[in-house]
Amino acid sequence: TASYDGYVKLWQISTSESHREMFAGKDLILYGLAFAPGANHICACSSTGFLMIWRTDTGQQLVKQKIHNGKSYRCEWNQRPHQSIQGEILTGGEDRVACLTNAATGNVILKLTHPDQVVGVAWHPLVDGVLATACDDGHVRLFNVLGVAGAAEPKPYVILSGHEKKVFNIAFHPVCPDLLASGSDDLSIRVWNCNANFQGHRETRRLTGHTNKVRGLLWHSELPFLLFSGSWDSTIRVWDVATQRCMHVCYEHNADVYGIALHPQRPFFLVSSSRDTTLRFWALEDQVRWFLVTSLVQPWRLAELLGEGADDILSIMTAPADTSLMPLQKLYGQGSRALAAAIQQAPGGGQQPLTLEMYKQIVSFFMYRQGIEDLWGLLAAIRGEAAPPTGRAVFHERELIEKQRSRANELVSARGALGIAGKQEERLVKAAQIMLRIGDLRSYCRFMVRAGHWEKAICIAPAVSQQFWAELCGEYMETLGATADLEECAPFWVATGKASRLIDACIERSELDTAFVVAKAEADGRLPQAPSLGALGDGSGSGGCAVDESAARAKLDSVASTLAARYAEQGEPLLAAMCFLAISQVQLATSLLSRAHEAALAYVVATSIGQPADPVDLKLLAQCAERGLRWDIAGDLLRAHPSANTHLQLLAARCPDKTLAQSWAAWTPQQYQEAIAGNYANGDFPAAVLSAVCAGDYAQAAQIGAYGLFALFQRTDPAWTVEEARAIMDPLEDLPLQDMDSDRGNILACAAYVGLVEARNLDYSELIVSLAQTLKSIVAHHQVQFPVSMADVTFLEATAIARQQPSVALQRLSELLAMPDLPAHLRPSCEQQAQAIQAQMHVADEHSALQGLVKMAGGHLPSCHRRHAKKSVLTDQLIKGPAFEMDDRGFDRKTYISLREALGWARVNVFSPLNTGRKICPV
Repeated sequence: TASYDGYVKLWQISTSESHREMFAGKDLILYGLAFAPGANHICACSSTGFLMIWRTDTGQQLVKQKIHNGKSYRCEWNQRPHQSIQGEILTGGEDRVACLTNAATGNVILKLTHPDQVVGVAWHPLVDGVLATACDDGHVRLFNVLGVAGAAEPKPYVILSGHEKKVFNIAFHPVCPDLLASGSDDLSIRVWNCNANFQGHRETRRLTGHTNKVRGLLWHSELPFLLFSGSWDSTIRVWDVATQRCMHVCYEHNADVYGIALHPQRPFFLVSSSRDTTLRFWALEDQVRWFLVTSLVQPWRLAELLGEGADDILSIMTAPADTSLMPLQKLYGQGSRALAAAIQQAPGGGQQPLTLEMYKQIVSFFMYRQGIEDLWGLLAAIRGEAAPPTGRAVFHERELIEKQRSRANELVSARGALGIAGKQEERLVKAAQIMLRIGDLRSYCRFMVRAGHWEKAICIAPAVSQQFWAELCGEYMETLGATADLEECAPFWVATGKASRLIDACIERSELDTAFVVAKAEADGRLPQAPSLGALGDGSGSGGCAVDESAARAKLDSVASTLAARYAEQGEPLLAAMCFLAISQVQLATSLLSRAHEAALAYVVATSIGQPADPVDLKLLAQCAERGLRWDIAGDLLRAHPSANTHLQLLAARCPDKTLAQSWAAWTPQQYQEAIAGNYANGDFPAAVLSAVCAGDYAQAAQIGAYGLFALFQRTDPAWTVEEARAIMDPLEDLPLQDMDSDRGNILACAAYVGLVEARNLDYSELIVSLAQTLKSIVAHHQVQFPVSMADVTFLEATAIARQQPSVALQRLSELLAMPDLPAHLRPSCEQQAQAIQAQMHVADEHSALQGLVKMAGGHLPSCHRRHAKKSVLTDQLIKGPAFEMDDRGFDRKTYISLREALGWARVNVFSPLNTGRKICPV
C-alpha cells in the first residue's frame, strides 16, 4: 500500500502486520504504486511529481527522480517487458503528460502530451507496447510505443469518446484484448471495443449506479464478465457486465474507495483500500463454490470448466445487453489453466485419491482463510507424512517441541539477521525462554549465562542437577534479585514442578500459544515435578521426570480448547479448528468447521484424514453441485451420505439426464407409483413418502407424510427420534410446496418442528426462538391441527435457550406459568426449569464460543454504516456481516436475514423462514 503518510508498506496478510516499510520522504503524499514483474521491486509516485523505486526484499531505495511538474497521479509497471521498450514504468501527471521511465536509471524515455491532466494509465496485459491513458478532457487514448525510442512522439491510434467528465481510471480486460473499461467523474463506467480496426460504435456497455465519482476499477482475472468498481460514494460495486447488471453493493468502507486488487495466486480473494485508512479483504468463493466442489470431488473435470478463448467473450460483450442471459460457466484465467494442468499431471490424472499437495493447490486457488497456510502441515502430521519444511507458524503436537528448539537455535545463531543485528542479549534471552518452555533447562541456563543473566541461570541450575548447579556457582556467584513479572517467575515455577501455574498465568495474560507449548512439554514429561530438587536423575533437565500423564493430557486438551474458543470468538473458525488438529482431535475440528459453515473445508479435512464427512455438509455441497448442473458430482457426494439410498433416489427423480439417473435408481415412476399402496399398508411411511415423491405424486406424498409425522410426534414410549422424523421429512423436502395448497401448512409445520428439535439437540440456540416463532405462525395462519401443543413448544424453546439466553428463557417460563390452562404435566417442569436457570445465570462458560453455531470467518468484523444496514426478518435486528436476500416473490419489498442465520437455518430446515414453501439455498 501507498498512503498520504509518505510510506509504502508491504503487509503480511496472515498476521495483519506490515512486513516492511519504505519511507519516500517528508511531505511526500503518495498517490499510486506498482510492482515490477516478479514483485522484486516496487515503485510509487508522489504529489510532487517524484517517482521512487525500492527493492522489496531489503527496502533499499534505488531511484528517486522528479518525473512530472506537479502531481503524479498514477504509475504502472509493464508486466510484458519488451527489448524494444526501454521505459518500463508509465506515469500520468498534472503537467498534461504521460511519461515512460527507465526503471534502472530513472530517466524519462518518452513523453506523451495530452490536452489536460493525465490521471489514469495502464499497460495492455496481452499486447506488447500498447498502453492507455485517461485524461481530464473525458477521453481515453490508446498508444503503441513499440520501437518508438528516439523517434517522434507517437499519436494515439484510438481515442474513446463518450464520458461527460474527467476519466479517472482505466482497465484492460485480462483475457479479451479488444475490451477496455473506464471510470469517470460522470458517475458511469463504460466498456469499449478498443480494437484498432473496429469501425462500429465502440461503447458496448454503460454501467450506472454509483452516486459519486468512480475511482477503483478491476476486471476479474478468471470470470470474464465480472467487474469491480470503487467510488467516492464509499461503495464497491460488483457488476455482471454481460447483462449490464449490478450484482452486489458493498457498503463496509466509510470513505472513497480508490484501490481494488486480486491476489495473483488466489483470484477469489479481493482486497480494497479506502480514504478511511483501512484495507478490507473479501472472499468471493460464493461465486464459484460449485467449481470448488467439482474440483474436490472429481478434480479431473476442472479441465472441462475452462473457457476456450476471447472470441465468445467478445461476441457477448459487443451484443446488446440481455438481462436474461446466463453467463458462461467457465474459468478463463491463467491460474485455472495452471491448476488444471497440475491435476492432469498428478497420479492417475486426478482420478486417484487426492494427495495433500493437490488438496492444498485446489483449496488455495478458490478460497482463503486466515491460517490456511498451516492447515496442510497439521494434516500431514496426522497422516504421518512429511510436513512442509518452512513458512509455518502452527505445528502438530508431535513436532512442536523440536520446532521450538530449532527456533531457539536460529535466534542464537542469527547474528547478522535483518532486523535483529546488535541485539544479541535480547536474542539469547528469547532463545532461553523457548528452551524453558520445552523443558530443556540446561540450555536455558547456558543461554542465560551467555546473555549475562548469571543469577537466573544459577537459580534454575539445581533443577538440572546438583553437579551442574555447582559448576555454574563455581563460575559465578551473585545474590538473586527477584522481580514480580511473569518472565521472572516462570523459571521458578518450572524448576519447582509448578508448570501448571505458568500455564494458568499465560492464559490469564491471553498468551495462549505460550500456554499450549508449556502444556505440551508437561504432557510429555519434559518438565520437573514437585518435589524435584533432591531426586533428579541424569541431570539433563529435559525429560525422564515422573508425570501424571492423564492430568497433563487433560491440561493440554483444556489449553487447546481455550485457545480454540478464543479464535472462534474472534471469527477465525479455521484457526480454532487447527487448535484441535494440533492434538489430533480431527472430529472436534471437522465439527467446528461444519458449525462455522465451512462445509468445503470440513469436507477436505475429513476426507484427507480418511474420516466420514458430516452428513449435512455432504447434503449442502451436493445441493451446490446440483445448482451448477453438476449432477454427477452431486451423486458422488450423496453416495457417502448415511442415507445414501434415499437421497440418490430423490436425486434421480430430479435429474433431467435419465441415463445418469438410472445409475442411482433403476425404478421408473410407474414402479414407484405401484409401491405406494403396499408401503402405506405396511405402515412404512418413509418408503411410502419416498415412492410418492419419486413417482411425482406430490399431493399423496404430502398427505402420507403429514399423517406419518403427526403420528410420530404423538408417540411417547419410546420417544421419537430426529432420525425417524428425518426418514419421512427428507423426501418431503423435494415437494414444490410453493405451488401446493393442500397440506402445505402441515408440511411446513412438521419441518419447523423437526428443525426446532434438531436445533435443540445440536445446541443451535441462535435459531431456537425463530424456529419456535415460525412454527407458531404456521399453525395459526394455516389453522393446522398440530399434535403438539404450543405450550409444549414454548417449554421446548425455553429449555433450549436456557444457557445462552437465560433471561429470555425465564420470560418464556413465566408466560407459561401465568397461563390458566397450562397443561398439568408442564407446570412442575416449568417451575423446576426456572429454578435451575436462576441458579446457573451467573456461571460463566469460557468455551461457549465453541458450542452450537460458531461465528463465520469475518464474523467479528464491524458491519456497515447504519444507514445501509439491513434488518433480519428473523430477529428484527440490524444484520452484522453478510446479508442473505430471501426469495421473497409475492412480497412488497426485499427481505433479508444474515448469511450466518441462513446457513444455520438450512442445516435444520430446508424451507424458507418466510413460510412460502420455497427452499432456502445459501451454499
